[in-house]
Amino acid sequence: MGFEGTGEGDKYKDIDNDYLQDWKETIVKKVDDKNDDIKKINEYLLHIARIIDYPNLNVSEYLTQIDEIGKKLSLKIKYSKSMRPTQIIEKYNDFFFEEQGFKPNTSDYYNPVNNYLNIVLEKRTGIPITLSLLYIHIVSFLNFELFPVNFPSHFLIKYVLDEEANDFIVIDPFNKGRIIDDYVLQDLLKKAHPGLDISVSKDLLEKAKPTQILTRILNNLKNGYSEVDDLNKIMKINEMILSLDNSNPDGIRDKGIILYRNKEYEQALENLYKYIELNPEANDIDSILELVKQIRNLLSS
Repeated sequence: MGFEGTGEGDKYKDIDNDYLQDWKETIVKKVDDKNDDIKKINEYLLHIARIIDYPNLNVSEYLTQIDEIGKKLSLKIKYSKSMRPTQIIEKYNDFFFEEQGFKPNTSDYYNPVNNYLNIVLEKRTGIPITLSLLYIHIVSFLNFELFPVNFPSHFLIKYVLDEEANDFIVIDPFNKGRIIDDYVLQDLLKKAHPGLDISVSKDLLEKAKPTQILTRILNNLKNGYSEVDDLNKIMKINEMILSLDNSNPDGIRDKGIILYRNKEYEQALENLYKYIELNPEANDIDSILELVKQIRNLLSS
């Protein structure tokens, strides 16, 4: 994270917890990894936007907007089982990118609002994860089933040809719905993990669970707001992540760093020790150990 050591922030105890109660009641208590209905996932994402930045957002209104686009698609393309999947994808790409005007936000990629479906719908620009989720939702009106893929660094989609044979088509909505092969996947993986010898595996292309999708969106938002050091929002988003998964290593680490910034040193150490225990081989382990050393020196001085 990019927010350590840049000054004192708001105390955890001073945060208005109404947002967290809203989050728990609206999403945490309801989300089910066995129910991967895309409409439900997108509903949750719209609630994230409402809770963090757009309190007056009408979730139903935006879901209706997505459905209306899907209905237009169903009138335009008459899906037939005799059509090849690649034909459907090609026709749908024309509709989604050319007719509806959705496009990648390459000029302002890390802006947090790229993670808010309401803004993506309004501006017709987004990042891989938000474009993918809209892409899946809209094409579902053709009864053409696509699945989200939580691929490292670049969210993707797949169409399953044969589950048992592990045969599927991988689609990249951030690049106008192009179908990508193993070579491109390997290149994406190398960019995500430079210097490491990692091969594309079946596990990396598994269907993403709702909690994985929500956590990825929240992490994107946390990273985006860290760029402008909006500590209040960072704290809120981090608590939302931990309420979804209280053993999330990055969430535990970041809570420790925030507590350190707030001069709540003993609680900071508790969280940082837990992070080290959960993730002893982390890339940032040396800097975290150094931070632990600094805190211990402060406590003993």
